[in-house]
Amino acid sequence: MLGRTARNGGRGRNGIGACRTDVLLIAAGTALSGACNPPRAIDRVELTTGLQRPSSTVFQDRGPADPDGGIRALIALPIRDSAVLDDTIASLYDPASARFRRYLSVDDWVAQHGPTQDDVDVVTAWLNEGGLEVARVSRNRLLLHVTGTVGAFDATFATELHDFTKVEDPDFTTFGAPSPLFAPADIANRLEAVVVADHPADTSPLPGEAGMIESDPPPERPYLSVAKVARAYGLEPLAARGATGRGITIGVVAGAGFKRNDVQSFWQAQGIRRADPVVIPTMEALSTRFTETTIDVEWAGGIAPGAELAVYAGPDAHETSLVYTFNAAIADGRAHVITDSFAHREDATPRAISDQYHASARMAAALGMTVIAAGGDSGQPDVPSSSPLVTSVGGTVLQLDSAGNRTAESAWSRSGSGDSQRFAAPPWQLAHVPSPMRAVSDVAVSAGPYWSYVFGQWKPLWGTSFGAPVVAALIACINSDRREAGEPVIGLFNETVYRDAAVRATFRDVISGETSDHAASVGWDYPTGWGAPDAAALAEVMP
Repeated sequence: MLGRTARNGGRGRNGIGACRTDVLLIAAGTALSGACNPPRAIDRVELTTGLQRPSSTVFQDRGPADPDGGIRALIALPIRDSAVLDDTIASLYDPASARFRRYLSVDDWVAQHGPTQDDVDVVTAWLNEGGLEVARVSRNRLLLHVTGTVGAFDATFATELHDFTKVEDPDFTTFGAPSPLFAPADIANRLEAVVVADHPADTSPLPGEAGMIESDPPPERPYLSVAKVARAYGLEPLAARGATGRGITIGVVAGAGFKRNDVQSFWQAQGIRRADPVVIPTMEALSTRFTETTIDVEWAGGIAPGAELAVYAGPDAHETSLVYTFNAAIADGRAHVITDSFAHREDATPRAISDQYHASARMAAALGMTVIAAGGDSGQPDVPSSSPLVTSVGGTVLQLDSAGNRTAESAWSRSGSGDSQRFAAPPWQLAHVPSPMRAVSDVAVSAGPYWSYVFGQWKPLWGTSFGAPVVAALIACINSDRREAGEPVIGLFNETVYRDAAVRATFRDVISGETSDHAASVGWDYPTGWGAPDAAALAEVMP
C-alpha cells in the first residue's frame, strides 16, 4: 500500500504553501481550528467512502492507478443540526402546522444547516497541504470538488487507488479503493464521506451544432407524442385554463449537453413554441452531448411548454459529475421541480453516494422543491429515487384508442421497483407498504415507446427516463395553476400522496402486469406505486 500511517511532516508537493504548518504535531484527541492551522495527527480515523470495491458483477479491478495521473473527487461535509432539519421538514408538510408550506430560502438553509465556513476552510487547507486543490465548493457547502494527482490523493488519505472498469462496459472507467481511507481525527470529525473519485473530465471543446431546425411532424406510427401523453394523464383541462407551467422553473439534472436544434425540432414539429432552455454548467465545461439529456429536456419542455427550463449540466455521466450536479440544481434555489433520469442500480451504488443524494433531497424538501427521478429500467430500485424524499416514477404499458383516449394500462416488466437496501420506510409510507424499508415505485406513467428527436432524426425509445420529465412537467403545470390561485407550490410530493386519501384517489390504479419480482395489484404496488396520475383531478384536491 502506498499510503502512510501518519502525516509525517505533511509537506505538500509544492512545499508548505501560504500557511506554515510544518512545525505542528497534534497529539491524539487534540483539536485545532483555523484555516491557516490545519490539524495533523499521529492518530488516524477510517473514513466513510463511496469508492468502489471489486465486484465480479459490477466493477473489475485493473490494478494500482498511475500515481502521476489526474483525479477529481467529491468530499462531503455533514448537514448541521440534522435533527432540527427533520423537524422542520415534518412541520412544512403537516397541514395542521402553522409552518405548513412556509418554505426556507437557500440563505436560511445554509445559515441553519450548511456546514460552517470554518469547517470548509480547515478541510481545504488540509487538502492543499497534501497537494490537492478544492476546485469548487457547492453553494450549500455540502460538497467539495477536489482535483489533483492520484499520488497526492493516496498520500493524503493513506490509501492506494486502483483503476476500475465496468464489467458490462469496459470503456467506463473510475477509481476504486480496495483498502480503507484515513484522515486525522479532527479532519475526520468534519467530514461526512469521501463520496467518489473519478478520472478527470474530458475538457475538449464541445463540437458546434450541425443541421437545422426541422418542423415536419414525426412519421405516422403508434408512438407517444406530447399531445397523446397530455390527454392520457389529464393535462388538457389544465392547459385549457392556461396552467402550462407559466411562472414555474423545472430544473433538469443532466450529465453532458444536448443540441438546441434537436429540442426545438421536437417541439416545433408538434406545434409547441417555447424559449430555449437555460443551460447552467455545474463543473467543467461541456464537451459532449447525450441522448438522455436530450429526451429529458424535450419531454419536460413539451408537457409544460409555459415553464422555464434550467438544465444543470455536469460534464459526463460519472458519479463525480452527477452527484455534484444534483446538489447544484437544488442548492441554486431557482427550480420549483427537479427531474433526474440518470439512474443507477442501488445495489451497485455505494451507500455514501446514495446518502449524498438523500442529503441534497433533504435540502430540496426544506426549500419546497419537488424532486422526481426515474425509477430505473432494471426491475430493481435505483438511485436517487430510493431516497424517501424523491418521487420514484415506475413504468407502465399504456394502451390508447384511435382518438388517443386511455383504454388500459399495465405494469411494465422492467419498471424499477422493490425495497431499498439503504433507507427505512418513513412513517407516512409504513402504513401502505409490506416492508420496513423504503419501497418504490411511488407513481408510474408509460415507459413508451416515446417519440424523441435525437441527433437529427426521430427515434422511438422506451424507459422510465421519459417518466421522470413527464411527471415533473405535470407537477409544474399543477404548480402554475396553484400560483394563479395564490397557493404555494407543492414541494415534497411523497408525504402528501401517502398521507392524503383524496390525493391518492386521483391516481388510476394499475392492477395488471408484473416485473420478474413483483406484480401490480389493487392499491399501492411495487411496479407502479399508486398508479398513473390524472393531473386535472390532482390539482383539484391537492392541499
